[in-house]
Amino acid sequence: MARISTYVIDTVVNGTDKLVGTDAEDNNITKNYKVEDIVTYISNNLAFLDLDSFADDAAAGSGGYEAGDLYQTTGTGAAPLNVAGIVMIKQ
Repeated sequence: MARISTYVIDTVVNGTDKLVGTDAEDNNITKNYKVEDIVTYISNNLAFLDLDSFADDAAAGSGGYEAGDLYQTTGTGAAPLNVAGIVMIKQ
């Protein structure tokens, strides 16, 4: 097996692409994981981020957030931000 650093870099990521990882619940054996499954896992488990909630980008700014910071919506903002839990990036 070649060194990882010698493999071609694929700049087009697809949901069905696979990444190599270790399954901690199965004796740490090496397994493949599809990108789309990792995305689903992360979106279903965002609670680990413990994000602060704001109505919108302006409210996040008033709360001291800077461009690039993550926050979630409270659901009190104008549509389409009238749904709680939308993960946003401060602009």
